[in-house]
Amino acid sequence: MTQPTRDHVLAASHLVLGPTNFLVLRLPTNWDVRIGRTPSEVDYTFTFDGVRWAQQGQATAFVLDEKAGRAMELELRTARGLLKPPRLEHAQEATYPMGGHSATALLGEARYGLFRNKPFNVLYVAYRCGETQRHIAMQFMARSPLKELGDLLPVLADSRCH
Repeated sequence: MTQPTRDHVLAASHLVLGPTNFLVLRLPTNWDVRIGRTPSEVDYTFTFDGVRWAQQGQATAFVLDEKAGRAMELELRTARGLLKPPRLEHAQEATYPMGGHSATALLGEARYGLFRNKPFNVLYVAYRCGETQRHIAMQFMARSPLKELGDLLPVLADSRCH
């Protein structure tokens, strides 16, 4: 039996232009998405099927499961050109379907912080969307076990980029 899920629209808003979507993120129903540390930035947009998508930009968000006391930080980047993946220790690589596209998924460990002394487990997913003419990269960082991050992949596969 598959777990129930719901969609979360990750978007930037503009007073004059209105909303610009980055991604429609599919997560289990017990997870919620909150505004991240830095404001969203959109450099270029592309309109597909009447919706404005961030062709080049970045956004951050916190992904929370408050009942279980779990949290992840999400960094989302879109670009017209290739996006450089993070350097991960003990990385496992796989190809996975994502929103109708073929995505590369990396699961590993990285150190962040001023002195690179804060260890995090990382799930990095990147793919190209031909319809919106952009590359999309999601990086989930958490202190939870790698298995929990890897368990998100089947759910994330139903996320939409257009």
